[in-house]
Amino acid sequence: MTTLKSQYLVLMVITVLGVFAYVGCTNNDIAGGQTVTLKAQPDLDDPNHNLAGHEHTDGENTADSTILDWCLEHAVPESECTRCNPGLIESYKQSGDWYDGHGVPESHCRLCNPEITFPQEETLKNRRLKEPEQEVQVSLYFRPNSQVCATDGALIQFASAMTAELAGITVQEVYSSQGESVIEAPAEVVFDETETYVVTSTVPALVSRWLVSPGDVVKKGSELAVLQSPEIALLKTSLITAHVNYDVERKELERHSELRRKNLISDAGFDQQTARTEQARAELVSARGLLLSAGLDDKDIDDVIEQGLVSNQFVLRAPSSGIVTERIAQLGELIDPGRAFAMLADPHSLWIEAKLTGEEMRTVEVGQALTFASDGRGLDRVGAEIIWKSHFLDTHTRTGIVRARVLDRTSQLRAGDFGRVKIVHPRQTKVVLVPKDAVQWEGCCNVVFVQETDQRYRPFKVQLQGGNGPYYQVTSGLVGGERVAVAGAFLLKTELKKSSLGAGCCAFEPAG
Repeated sequence: MTTLKSQYLVLMVITVLGVFAYVGCTNNDIAGGQTVTLKAQPDLDDPNHNLAGHEHTDGENTADSTILDWCLEHAVPESECTRCNPGLIESYKQSGDWYDGHGVPESHCRLCNPEITFPQEETLKNRRLKEPEQEVQVSLYFRPNSQVCATDGALIQFASAMTAELAGITVQEVYSSQGESVIEAPAEVVFDETETYVVTSTVPALVSRWLVSPGDVVKKGSELAVLQSPEIALLKTSLITAHVNYDVERKELERHSELRRKNLISDAGFDQQTARTEQARAELVSARGLLLSAGLDDKDIDDVIEQGLVSNQFVLRAPSSGIVTERIAQLGELIDPGRAFAMLADPHSLWIEAKLTGEEMRTVEVGQALTFASDGRGLDRVGAEIIWKSHFLDTHTRTGIVRARVLDRTSQLRAGDFGRVKIVHPRQTKVVLVPKDAVQWEGCCNVVFVQETDQRYRPFKVQLQGGNGPYYQVTSGLVGGERVAVAGAFLLKTELKKSSLGAGCCAFEPAG
């Protein structure tokens, strides 16, 4: 009964695994590492299984005579491949080197002998490892790879190409592109200081009533607050007096002009009256100017002149259009001359201030472009141009400030938004772009699984730095033109981890 239960449990596990089951599981080294062999669920007894549509290199793109004799599709020498050359089958059978169960020579069957290697494989591996050295700095945002680990030389072997297809493994060719370094740093959106206005008064005054609130949009001349000042009454009195004096002197000048035309007064008398008139006009202009600087506008001043009303109350008006960013003065607080009552800013003129490390500060220049994404809208990036960078670092944070002007005045950014900036530097060197889904962290290294044949995938450590869109930049570990597993890469990593831990399905016996 115990034996029957054990057999039943084994059958249940095989059913759950579906198309996967380890066969020939071994700890034998292949190229200095381990091999994971997967058994196919489809019928492998058929020697014609999965032969349609296969391709092999015939040695293209290499002058190495060893590699010329290699079938990438079936991972055996081309001159010995019985699937490409069925006429060789009989000679293998006569020599006794044939296994009917898998329909291949015994010396070629990796399911029965996972440790099999050919000289061409080592040549191919050595050729791909000969990469040109690239002086590209690896981004600090990626964890470093271990120098030595179980990934070194590991190999994942499927029983057939159909097994990989049923497992959902898809591959994509990587390609070389112009290298670039990317700086990412925290940043904040602030108002453009050149478009920011301080609302002040030249007389001591207190706020008796605010007419606006922070966040209100105002136009130039809009009423901001009602103020009271003991000095404003004196300025209004001076204005009325100056206006009356100027009116008298102006009329007197007109009378002198008529007398001079009739030669009834001398030129000296006319000149004296002209001077008195100009002096009165200057006093009027001065009185108006004092009231303008106090916070009134021309209409307020004209009303004082026309109505002749003198009081210690006046309206503080906006010196420019914008948004009220802050009300500084408190109700009933007497504000000294020159102190700020409120702050106005242009909501469409914004700066981005980013904090960079000392090393990053040395790589950016005024006029360089950057992009900003707020924390709430990570995919909505806004372009900006660097207009200033500090020449010293903060003594506590050891960072410097880079300031950039937002180029799109219609953007939805708001002052006070936090986010991150991205500054891209093109490099002279080439890098390989790999899909982000192809990169797997297997515990100690970033790896990608390179397709050597339709049945074999070898993990390679890669060094990464940031990239645009769905790609990482690979600074070492890959060369352009190689094919890497994308969909299903996580599955390959899982099988790799099982093998490195000595676990997995090693307990299953080979079928057949």
